[in-house]
Amino acid sequence: MGGFTLPVLPMPVLDLGPTAPLLMALAALLCVVVAAGWDMAKFEIPDTVSVLLLVLAAAYGLLTPGFGWLSHLLAPLGFFALGLLLFARGWLGGGDIKLMTALAAWTGLSGLLPLLLGISIAGGVLALVLIIARRVNAGRSGMRLLAVDAPLPYAVAILAGVLWWASLAWPIR
Repeated sequence: MGGFTLPVLPMPVLDLGPTAPLLMALAALLCVVVAAGWDMAKFEIPDTVSVLLLVLAAAYGLLTPGFGWLSHLLAPLGFFALGLLLFARGWLGGGDIKLMTALAAWTGLSGLLPLLLGISIAGGVLALVLIIARRVNAGRSGMRLLAVDAPLPYAVAILAGVLWWASLAWPIR
């Protein structure tokens, strides 16, 4: 039995050369690096990073023949619905949800579960490392990141999950 596959929506493909999609993907990775750094410093993720990731995903799709538009549209919509529940329960912050929703536009449906698995594992490791570091530090450092009551800068785990997913998924279709 064959599996269910989503139809490929016909979209024009812009031909800007073979390196243009790679440049879009590298720009997207840079956005996630910026989000992780910003989250570590300020415990928030700028909305502009998530918006830029969505724009870059659309541009990547326009530059990639055979891009699965429907899958790359349904993945962020589905994750956003799940993200609302996670946010309502207080398990993730709004910036984390928006960042992962934008990243779902990159993964499509087939890559969403591996991305979330990578993020979850990295989040557990990050939490464990920060719990230990915060107990060892116990107020001796002026760094807010090491304060016992500081939130978890989850964009760091998101970055690790993205790197793992991208290493498995390239080239993105």
